[in-house]
Amino acid sequence: MKRKTVLITGGTGLVGRALIPLLINSGYRVRILTRGKSSIDGTESFKWDIKNGYIEDGAVEGVDHIIHLAGENIGKGRWTKSRKKVIFHSRIDSARLLFDTVEKRNPKLNSFTSASATGYYGALTSGYIFSEKDPPAEDFTARVCIKWEEAAGLFRSGGYRTTLVRTGIVLSQKGGLLSKILPAVNIRFLPLFGKGNHYLPWIHIDDLCFIYLKIIDDNNIDGVFNAVAPGPVDYRTFIKTLSAVKNKKILIPPTPVLPWKIIFGEKASMLLEGSRVSADKIMSAGYEFRYPDLKPALENLLKKS
Repeated sequence: MKRKTVLITGGTGLVGRALIPLLINSGYRVRILTRGKSSIDGTESFKWDIKNGYIEDGAVEGVDHIIHLAGENIGKGRWTKSRKKVIFHSRIDSARLLFDTVEKRNPKLNSFTSASATGYYGALTSGYIFSEKDPPAEDFTARVCIKWEEAAGLFRSGGYRTTLVRTGIVLSQKGGLLSKILPAVNIRFLPLFGKGNHYLPWIHIDDLCFIYLKIIDDNNIDGVFNAVAPGPVDYRTFIKTLSAVKNKKILIPPTPVLPWKIIFGEKASMLLEGSRVSADKIMSAGYEFRYPDLKPALENLLKKS
């Protein structure tokens, strides 16, 4: 039986580097699109230039599935007007370029899967649990997600099976939130963002990668899915659980909101607010979480660190 081929954008990022070995071990051939000379063992690399609308010949031909992870890090840098444009266009223009290229070179593509984010629902600290049926918020992260998903929707309009993965905060031993706060944990002092009562819609990197694998394996999966663990916690609980797993007593004083707003501007909302997000739909589709609860997830990740 012919091995199926997956093309990944953003393959050199945190999620891509974890997902690629899983796909290869599951019997897929993997290609990546790269802006430079990046290469990953076991994959074929093809160049692309989003700004100039270029994708190297042979990149999409014969591909069965595309997983679109590319996009500028929304958490990096201050949200200046120019930075916002980069964040928008890195997601929207890349999806449009992929669609135009597929239409010309590979109209038999089986599926297109695009990352999105739980920022679609906005940053709202409350007891309400957001599901895929809820409308978007109106803040910057929500507007990014709306346009991101609209661009991915080109594939749906073209008749391709299209799935959107609204991803929460990815926990990994190789980057993201954990890598930023572990140094503070090790010195036993980690001031909270505000009161620390905002929710953290988290997911273990392994679960996120297995969700992507299930999506391309299962032709019945189509539409929008949240990728968050079913055990939501607030930020204070997250830090306390991390403290217990590390077996270190950490001083976690609350802090005033105003300094964070002065330092980070509009982006402070990502630090000070957070929503509860439901995992019910992906579980109803048959996905069984390996790490549904925070403590075992952190134990696994810190064992690897």
